[in-house]
Amino acid sequence: MSESSLEQWLDHLETVHPSRIDLGLGRVTAVADRMGLRDTKARVMIVAGTNGKGSTVACLEAMFEAAGQRPGSYTSPHLLRFNERIRVNQAPMADALILRAFAAIESARAEITLTYFEFATLAAAWCFREQGADPWILEVGLGGRLDATNCFDADLAIVTAIGLDHMEWLGNTREAIAGEKMGVARPGCPIICSDSAPPQHIAERAAELKSPLWQFGHHFAAQVSEEHWQWASANQHYSHLPRPDWIADAAIANAAGAVMAVSGAHSDLYLDESAVRSGLAQARLVGRQQMIVDGTKRWMFDVGHNPAAITLLVERLARERCDGKIRLAFGLMQRKPLQELIEKLTKLVDEWFILDLNESSMHSPQSIRDALVQVGAFIVGEGDAATAKKVFNARSKAMDLSVAVGSFKVVEAFMRVDADACNRLGTG
Repeated sequence: MSESSLEQWLDHLETVHPSRIDLGLGRVTAVADRMGLRDTKARVMIVAGTNGKGSTVACLEAMFEAAGQRPGSYTSPHLLRFNERIRVNQAPMADALILRAFAAIESARAEITLTYFEFATLAAAWCFREQGADPWILEVGLGGRLDATNCFDADLAIVTAIGLDHMEWLGNTREAIAGEKMGVARPGCPIICSDSAPPQHIAERAAELKSPLWQFGHHFAAQVSEEHWQWASANQHYSHLPRPDWIADAAIANAAGAVMAVSGAHSDLYLDESAVRSGLAQARLVGRQQMIVDGTKRWMFDVGHNPAAITLLVERLARERCDGKIRLAFGLMQRKPLQELIEKLTKLVDEWFILDLNESSMHSPQSIRDALVQVGAFIVGEGDAATAKKVFNARSKAMDLSVAVGSFKVVEAFMRVDADACNRLGTG
């Protein structure tokens, strides 16, 4: 495989382990130890939670880069190219380095099979070591306790909002899910929780670990104005902070948690106020309530796909509505609650387009149509992303907003149609 392309390697990764998802730390830890990846002097931060992980990581990496440091960030999934998952100083890793990482992992694993995500996680750590990245900012893929990222001992853990998602793996209650997320915490190491109504298990587990807990709404807080926001803890107060436009009012806790992480929660991670301000001004996150202006047409791309994320989108759409219409191109993974999400959106959406992405993992167009008919929605078309864009652009007038939402696959499909958006992402 040493001479293969990145695409060939990624195809190979899909065949190494019999299951796409196989939670557990035994395999990935064994290979990481063979490669010496867990013996790192870099500071390690891990971000778990149902919603808000991506925005938390985006704020963190931007603040550390603004401070003149060299953060390495690992997130998932990607939108257009695998390279987006592994970044140093916010820049996607080059193919050549990822290929070297994969070859090193393949050699080290020998008889051990690894999932796609485990391969990717080890590749991120290998690239970070090669590039001298510090700190490492790791976004949990699924859960926390048994997620591959948890093979690394984090100096600081952040737990974002906890919701009912991935219940087939994590449990049927917020308390059970919180238990899985809190598996990333380490004894005596600080924990930040940016959930405004946290499950009790978070505080209980922090006490068991004798780990300092910084809880949003108790140990730190945030207030939002139209263009700025302010942050405060017992010892510090920042006013008129820059506000990334992709962070909704109700999601400002994610940015607040990131600021707490660099403002006293851990002395080795402390950044001064100028880095905080500059970083927040430069933070970017593709596909999260991302506004795209296409000539005179306004579009928003959002990967939201669970009840909490759709609630945030509804709040944003209520602000954006003005005097125009809102049109929604919609697709959803089969394991997500179709009717519940449509009911959340239907009061604000004037016209619907049913996306057919030809993916067996998605709700069928007929299922979506049936759900929309049940709530009396006005359907203007069905088809792929290119067709949706043509239909919506033809119907749009000043002040209207077209939205593509429902999953990473939905936003990916529109990004591939929109060459300008691809260029903005830096992966075209």
